Amino acid sequence: MARLVLPALALALAACAPAVPPATAAQRAQVRVVLYTTGWCPVCARARAWLHERSIPFEEHDVEHEPAAATRFRQLSPSRVVPVIDVEGEILEGFVAEEVRRAIDSRAHAGAAPPGA
Repeated sequence: MARLVLPALALALAACAPAVPPATAAQRAQVRVVLYTTGWCPVCARARAWLHERSIPFEEHDVEHEPAAATRFRQLSPSRVVPVIDVEGEILEGFVAEEVRRAIDSRAHAGAAPPGA
């Protein structure tokens, strides 16, 4: 039951967040995304596939095989939830596609030049 509650809660919270218009592929390419994963995690595989499908560049670190990444992962996620997605300092635990899209597009718009500039 708890496994169903967390994604449902995350989706409900994502629906309440302010709307962020989609960014262009060029804007998204400027956003630094770091994915902390394990080899056995199916949710990690879904997050990775989602990023690949949208051609969003990202760094991936397996926290079971990279000691420095494991240290950073523990700092970012004291609860040890994988995946952890770091979108230029915005830390997302687990994977909810709309939350990740919103974080990436929000950062993409923040770094974009104003129209006509």
